[in-house]
Amino acid sequence: MGMSFVNKVAVFLLIILFFISGCNVAGQGDVKPLYIGGQSKIFDQTKADEAKQIVLSMDEVVAVRGATLEGDIFVALKVKQFDRLFLDRIRKEAADKIKKRFPDAKAHVSTDKKVFLELEKLEKELYENKIKKSEIEKRWSRIEDFMKG
Repeated sequence: MGMSFVNKVAVFLLIILFFISGCNVAGQGDVKPLYIGGQSKIFDQTKADEAKQIVLSMDEVVAVRGATLEGDIFVALKVKQFDRLFLDRIRKEAADKIKKRFPDAKAHVSTDKKVFLELEKLEKELYENKIKKSEIEKRWSRIEDFMKG
């Protein structure tokens, strides 16, 4: 014998519910920013920390990494899966918010995963004071190259 109409509808709804809940969770692993502040003996990262907080307050952003070198603030962000359709707008909005808070600084915003990972490593090394100034400058130019293309 076959399934009754009510059973078929119930199974169909369960499958849809399972699918929707599975898609909603994917790729949203709220990574909190690392606050370095004056912890780094080489470069003060207070501006980067504040910029990360500003960007993280945006609804679309789920994770952010960043660092400051002289007058440059580099920020890389991860956005919610659906909002990946609007990356240009999100990057521009994040850059505008940072520029509004720090008008004298040059804000660089990226949604590139390589940039995110590089900034994550750099943040950790700055926090632990395990990096030399010359190495930071090499990394900085590498991150800039990633951002250019």
